[in-house]
Amino acid sequence: MKQILISLLLLGAVPGAWAAGQDGRQIEQVANQFLHGEQGKDGYTYKLKLSPRKPLMPACDQPLQADWPAGGSKPQHMLLVSCNSQGWSLSLQVEAAEVQLVLVTTRLVRAGDVLQPGDVRLAAVNNRSLLSQGLRDESAVVGQMLRTALPPGAMLTASQLRSPYVVKMNQPVKLQVLGDGFSVSSDAVALGNASVGERVSVRVSSGKVISALVEADGSVSLQLQ
Repeated sequence: MKQILISLLLLGAVPGAWAAGQDGRQIEQVANQFLHGEQGKDGYTYKLKLSPRKPLMPACDQPLQADWPAGGSKPQHMLLVSCNSQGWSLSLQVEAAEVQLVLVTTRLVRAGDVLQPGDVRLAAVNNRSLLSQGLRDESAVVGQMLRTALPPGAMLTASQLRSPYVVKMNQPVKLQVLGDGFSVSSDAVALGNASVGERVSVRVSSGKVISALVEADGSVSLQLQ
């Protein structure tokens, strides 16, 4: 059957009894479900501009399909709901609203987890008062460690992240003692967790505890005055 494209540009449409033919409420439901799944993907949220009145086509005998028209630009202005078996499509007007996207978790992450690329995604956040705290640069959070557990879909903030630990409690470390014109290396054991550039207490072989600076290679150093 030749495909029929019917543009529904109806003002003031209201719910009512639907005569024989395709159920307009079903069309609206399929359209709204599609729009809900598309929210924020292209930086916009969408809603139907008008509710369809009684359609002028036969009822579809298979699930309706909804999609954006081919070649549509951002933001979208029209949505197609189609019945492949009957060969018809409806073009529905949609309203677009620009949204700000922030990074949210894609899974349950626990305190101490180091974030990987698949652990975060950009998404719209309904609470606008929280947007200023949200992070948007994925490269700035991947490789960072969580201070606290977060459920799937939780917005990431800077206060929830820290640099990963390079030295961990009870880990053997190499201690470099640096002075004026000399350096001495010895073995030690870390007494806490620390990242690069942080200080950590270590116990040397004599039992003495000193505070040393964590280096990028996992060693610790003590600079004598």
